[in-house]
Amino acid sequence: MMDRTAFRRTLPRLRRIFSNQGHSSGLGCESNAAKSDFTKHRARKSLRTLCLIAIAVPLIAGPLGCDLPDRYDIESFEKPAPWHSDASSSFASQASNTARPNSAADAMRQSGMPEILTPGQSPSAAMGTVSGKPASQTSPGDIANRLADEWETWQIHSLRSTILGGIHAKSTRTVDNQIKVELEEQGLTYRGMLQILESNQQTFWHDANGDLKKVDCTFRRGPIESHRTIEITASEVQFVDDRLVSSQKKTLRINSPLGGPLHVYQTLRRKPLKEGEIREANVLLPIMGEVATLRLQHNSLASPSVLTPQGFQEVVLQEASCLLSLDPKRQRESVYWFDDQGQVQLYHVSNEQRFSYGCKESQYKLLGKEFLNQDYPIALQVQGKPLETESSLLAGDLRQVGYKIMWAKPPAPESVTPSEDEQTTESESDAPADDDDNRIALAPRQYLQRGGDGVEQKLIVSRVPVPQSKLRDRFDQFGGEDTPADLAATSLVDYRSATVRRIAKATANSPDFTTAERAMEMNRTVHSLLSFQPLSQGMRPASQIADSSTADSTEQSILLMALLRSAGIPSRMVMGIRHQTADHISPTRDLALPFQTRARLPDGNRFVYHAWVVAKVDEQWICLDPVEGTETKPDCLAIETTDMKDIDPIDLVEDFIDKLSRMQISIYAVIRGA
Repeated sequence: MMDRTAFRRTLPRLRRIFSNQGHSSGLGCESNAAKSDFTKHRARKSLRTLCLIAIAVPLIAGPLGCDLPDRYDIESFEKPAPWHSDASSSFASQASNTARPNSAADAMRQSGMPEILTPGQSPSAAMGTVSGKPASQTSPGDIANRLADEWETWQIHSLRSTILGGIHAKSTRTVDNQIKVELEEQGLTYRGMLQILESNQQTFWHDANGDLKKVDCTFRRGPIESHRTIEITASEVQFVDDRLVSSQKKTLRINSPLGGPLHVYQTLRRKPLKEGEIREANVLLPIMGEVATLRLQHNSLASPSVLTPQGFQEVVLQEASCLLSLDPKRQRESVYWFDDQGQVQLYHVSNEQRFSYGCKESQYKLLGKEFLNQDYPIALQVQGKPLETESSLLAGDLRQVGYKIMWAKPPAPESVTPSEDEQTTESESDAPADDDDNRIALAPRQYLQRGGDGVEQKLIVSRVPVPQSKLRDRFDQFGGEDTPADLAATSLVDYRSATVRRIAKATANSPDFTTAERAMEMNRTVHSLLSFQPLSQGMRPASQIADSSTADSTEQSILLMALLRSAGIPSRMVMGIRHQTADHISPTRDLALPFQTRARLPDGNRFVYHAWVVAKVDEQWICLDPVEGTETKPDCLAIETTDMKDIDPIDLVEDFIDKLSRMQISIYAVIRGA
């Protein structure tokens, strides 16, 4: 039977059916007798349907497995809700008190998502559709098979008024009777002033019975991608992590088959789950590298607001609670709302403000436009004077830019609550950072003003070197001797490979070239060989990059370092940020309008991730930008430098993100001209 809560939620719908004739709405009252009879017939039919739902409460369910991995094992966008201990055994009753949208107004307020209208399509048609085909057109047997093995779904993640990301998942049955599930999750993390692109692509292979056998994972965090492969046998799970310069292996013992993300759909799509019934299964959490127990319980009917083609609408749905447990002290609760076909319409983790809304593909592309079209791995807005305006473009190239840097403590993602182990005392959290933590890695032609308490710094970046007489010992600058590491061959800077040697031999081989001219020619060669692509793997051996046609700034810098070192020129890579200029500016013959923009210049100063190379030639260090084929300009700001020897690329990127997230950068001076 329907419980009291579900009945109270359904009762207003019953009342609205009978109150159709008494309301004076904008549509007016039907005076035609035929229309009146038709309205009464529809009311009686709707009443019978709702009563059947109230009595039967069918819940489509099946073999249990893990939840969609975006909440349980993906540490992307905002980190997941913290594991918490002392979870009560009556978690279903706790879940009923979870903050979740009970009305359209609540959903709009909590998610902040715009209303989406698709004229001529009803909510029931959208929610009763799988892979774009109405369920009524297929036989019951075909429906069961298709729901189990052939489906596709989209979800949008929303935190308060911000759309953070989304998931696209697709399941197919292969010709050799394996079940293949592909998940692609993408979104944006905000740390301080940073906007960090993160994504995760996972492919899960199941046997014909639905048991998980293999997982292939590719993770992106900002400018770098890493990979993980997981093999599952009857007795163990083997993890192999590719950390770009090394591999790490891990093995877990198991004593039962494991489920993957496919199983949660099977649970909701295949077999009924009786009211109050609890089921359990062991599931794999690929990114965490753990095996957990999933406990599922049906709650009742509910009427939350979900995203339909007409916008947010209240819909009667089934509700189930999930408890995921790694151990008694690490547990997490969540709630699902799904229709009678087992299609999830809304998902929420207890104690979080984030909701995941099921949607159509067109809505996913529209609402997810910001993160789906993100063109750079890291971006930030820099306050202060604009580097680029219509009038400033006429004044000539940048000569010098003055930056002001304020250092702050590392910000934590909004949705993360520190665990007991992570909490610090007030004296620890307020302790000042070391001087090295509040220092950027200078590059040639960058001058850091001395003085102050280290929290506020001023940096001047110049197009040409500033004479030492003008600095007067008031500024720190890049310098120092080169080291053997600046010439070393590494797993990434593999300049002894045949491909790199061939390019180096064909480049700048004139005996009349000076060392500086040879370095500049190699810079232009990399620029001409590789088309710039902001999003690529990030770090891979120079020999692989040389065989490519496209590369991001990090990869182009690695190849340039290999060419330079093959010629005996010391070099290092710089990781920093660069002003993103208006790409669509071209000269015209109209003297009254020397420059015209095909697109409006961006508001403010948008800086994006960028890497380049410093090389020592003729007893001085210079900055080479292979993306441009020239030396760097004053709109490039160095944050970290590395000789690429004995490094962990993933840790290097994390250190870069951590340092940049603590910097509040503004521009206080801009000088243009010859």
